[in-house]
Amino acid sequence: MEIEIEALEGEKKELVDQMNSGTGTSDELAQWGARYQEVSDLLDEKSMRWLELSEKES
Repeated sequence: MEIEIEALEGEKKELVDQMNSGTGTSDELAQWGARYQEVSDLLDEKSMRWLELSEKES
């Protein structure tokens, strides 16, 4: 699970870099923004699940 979280965090950073680069078309920006939201939601879900699992192990 930690590997998945790290991968999503990396993708999120790449998306931010792309959106901030100023080189994308309006369509690309819309796609990147939508994917950013998806990645953020997945990160929230996985982080909460990881926290739940770690609390059970304690």
